[in-house]
Amino acid sequence: MRHDAHSPRERHRRQTRARRVAQMILLGSGMASAAFVGYAAQTAPVAVRATIPSTTTTTPAAGTAPPPSIAGTYHPPTAAPVTTTTACYTTPSGSTVCS
Repeated sequence: MRHDAHSPRERHRRQTRARRVAQMILLGSGMASAAFVGYAAQTAPVAVRATIPSTTTTTPAAGTAPPPSIAGTYHPPTAAPVTTTTACYTTPSGSTVCS
């Protein structure tokens, strides 16, 4: 039969042992986390290029006054098509960067 009334010295030893086990577990998990973060920091993030179709926008060309010879008739400026190409890529964190 086990006697539950232990001496204060036995109780202190048991608490010390439990405290040391908890400290070792905490220290080991901290070291494992630090090792993983160090490994993850050394691997360079790889940018993934996304293919975005180029967009075409039409803007009116800068208009000028009509020549004096045809001052009686007005010719509005014509729209000149402007084509721009946009290249976008997605970073590993999920944000999209376009240039």
